[in-house]
Amino acid sequence: MPDLQRLTDAAVTKLLTEHALLHDLLEEADRITAEGDSAEPLVLGLNELRDMMHDQFAKEECGGYLQETISIAPRYSSECEQLRLDHRLLLSDIDAMLDDLHHSPTEALATFHVRFRDFTTRYLNHEHHENAVVQKALEDDIGVGD
Repeated sequence: MPDLQRLTDAAVTKLLTEHALLHDLLEEADRITAEGDSAEPLVLGLNELRDMMHDQFAKEECGGYLQETISIAPRYSSECEQLRLDHRLLLSDIDAMLDDLHHSPTEALATFHVRFRDFTTRYLNHEHHENAVVQKALEDDIGVGD
């Protein structure tokens, strides 16, 4: 059985810290889209965001809280698998925005703010789902509500 104290203390603290960093990057990219008229700062910001999200998702999936959630509450394995799929889709969305900014910057800039807002909403919904799954698994495992 996994060490629940380690999961609740270290993993959850780390998860919240990583989410806070991602929120900061999301806000900065949103600011650039509202004020900028050049694709270059958006490309730099999106590349940084993509790298950070890729690293965070890899940690969550390999030895991180998703794997630990399944080990303490296997009944959430299908939800965790959906979260893993969401990771790939979110990264793919960033790749598509980067591709558009590289190949047709003028057209991409015209719609970027709306696309990025949609992406941000999807990411925040994903994050909320992650947190809910971990919380449900921990509550089930420690018998909250018995």
